[in-house]
Amino acid sequence: MSTVTLDAPVAPVAVLKPASWARCIGELPSLPSAFMAAVKVLSEDDAPASACIEAIERDQALTVRVLRLANSAFYGAPGQVSRIGDAVQMLGLRTVASTLAVVSLRATLGALRCEGFCFDTHWQHTLCTALVARELAKVASLDTGEAFLLGLLHDVGKLVLAMTSPEQEAQALRICRSEGVAMHEAEHRVFGVSHPEVGAAVARQWNFPASLAEAIAGHHAPAPMAAGQRLSLTQLVHLADHMAHGLEAPPADLQSLWADPRWSVLGTSEQRLRDLTERVSAELQALACA
Repeated sequence: MSTVTLDAPVAPVAVLKPASWARCIGELPSLPSAFMAAVKVLSEDDAPASACIEAIERDQALTVRVLRLANSAFYGAPGQVSRIGDAVQMLGLRTVASTLAVVSLRATLGALRCEGFCFDTHWQHTLCTALVARELAKVASLDTGEAFLLGLLHDVGKLVLAMTSPEQEAQALRICRSEGVAMHEAEHRVFGVSHPEVGAAVARQWNFPASLAEAIAGHHAPAPMAAGQRLSLTQLVHLADHMAHGLEAPPADLQSLWADPRWSVLGTSEQRLRDLTERVSAELQALACA
């Protein structure tokens, strides 16, 4: 792979044909059983804990991470949890499943090389968006597990493009930074498609519901909201993405978040927004230590 210099002039790159990126998606690795066990827990209210616990116990590194999380100061039981079953009781099954989903997805798609693409930053944003989406789902009376999964997958198209076409994704990054255009617009110029479209195709390849694929596809351009309208999944992940970016550059610009019309349509208070951002920030710190 040739080296791309990010401060060099942007050179033209041949557009990646749809058949090429479709073939790349078809060749993606299957999702690990641990991830699917986590998705089952997140999507079904009566899913048994046993499959999730067994998936964690089969992976020593994952077991250590979950126990470390359960014993963190954030959850108030330092040094008291020594078994995964106890961790599930302490943290709640969905929290453990969320951790399992994050770790197993990162293990599947995390070992990539793409000039200028910071994978640690990407995963931090992905996790933050998932946590914000889950909290917004509570406000909007939407399914919290589905919202978390959507936040986790909303930018998966970026990873796929970086994994399958690293030089071209690096070129899109150069355009984004040198011309100040949005990343999905730069990708469309280089590839002929952008990460929301690719992410939706990935979701379909992995047999996720059509509603989730549609939300991924539209997360940069959701339909406008009217007062009293119920928040759609697409609008939810768009708002979660925006809020996550605000939280990632502390101190969080709450006034900017509060001014977002999508938040005001939810009809809730500024204090609830503050509580939400504080809860997400604290959980992010706890998960970072796990």
